[in-house]
Amino acid sequence: MSDADSPKASSTEPPETTPSSPPSINREELMSRARSFLHSPQIQHEDANSKHRFLAEKGLTDSEIDVLLRELPQQAPVIPPRTYPQPPPSNLPNLLLGICRLFSWLAGGSAALIFIYYRFLLPRITQSFMARQSLKAHHLSLLRNLTTSLAGLKETQSESLSVLPRLSLYREPASFAACHSVTEVLATMGEKSPSFRDIPSVTLLRCAIEDLNNDGRIDETTTEAIFRYLQERTPQLFAEERLGFERELWETLSTCPLFSRIPVQSSRSVSPQENEGVEATIRWTYTPPKPTDPSPLLKSLDGLASSLPGGVKLRTSAFQHTLESVSDLTGYLSTQVYLPYRPPPGMGLHNSGNLSPAEEDLRREIRALKGLVLNRRSFMPSIPRPTSQNIS
Repeated sequence: MSDADSPKASSTEPPETTPSSPPSINREELMSRARSFLHSPQIQHEDANSKHRFLAEKGLTDSEIDVLLRELPQQAPVIPPRTYPQPPPSNLPNLLLGICRLFSWLAGGSAALIFIYYRFLLPRITQSFMARQSLKAHHLSLLRNLTTSLAGLKETQSESLSVLPRLSLYREPASFAACHSVTEVLATMGEKSPSFRDIPSVTLLRCAIEDLNNDGRIDETTTEAIFRYLQERTPQLFAEERLGFERELWETLSTCPLFSRIPVQSSRSVSPQENEGVEATIRWTYTPPKPTDPSPLLKSLDGLASSLPGGVKLRTSAFQHTLESVSDLTGYLSTQVYLPYRPPPGMGLHNSGNLSPAEEDLRREIRALKGLVLNRRSFMPSIPRPTSQNIS
């Protein structure tokens, strides 16, 4: 028990009795006072040792003190005060500072990127875009010019080709046009090439019709007779690709304007009922193509060719190479003669004119060219000129 509580207890308690005090002091009164002392609120929270020691000092025996302490109500164990650690300082300022730093970095980086973009990238992008646009416009202009040129070329070509003779689709080569029978055609092919597929269909049909006409079988120039005659004369052609070759011959015979069909009338009288079921016989004839007139260009070329004198040749000399060498030497000497005098650089004299090297080279080239022109005229060979004639 503390010293502050001792005066209070001594003030409330009776004066301490000494052993020499008379036994007339009532122990009951001392017990009651000690009991009221122990039940006071100030003493209840003290520990049992302090209470025992204080009561022993007041003259109570150990047995009485134990009885008094046993009479006290059971107290809950003293719970030490709960202590909490000091809360850490708030992290909000650091958080705000970090956010400010982050935004400042973002703003600085964005500003740097925008500066780099507008300062370096945007001009190049703009230049490349403009270059692409100009290149595209140039390509479009070239394409337009090409289209215009092609259109003009087509017009000019059509105008130029209009005066030229047109090539016929059924024109025969000169070697086959001279043949008038299938035998001559086969002989011509035997001399040139062993491939009988190179014979034009027009030639075969024409020669077959001429052979039938020469044999006196004019009425037999029908389709069946022509094909039968060709099969007899040229079995190798029909043996290779019979169906394809026969189809080609039929298309030529039916589409070529040089072959005309003539229906044959029967000599005996046939009733109309019988004539309905009988097909009319068709005879084929060959009409030679009309010779085409030469174009104005060919006429002009023929006229010019006829007006030129024939047999005129330039006279060449055996010493032509020598003459050329002498003319080259003369030209070189002339260039050296016409050059102004220049003293050597070691003489200490300076040139008369203050001309640059480019001007000196130009003057030297002019002098050389003049010398060549003046000297070549004297060594040119005489070329005979034809007499003028009237061009028909």
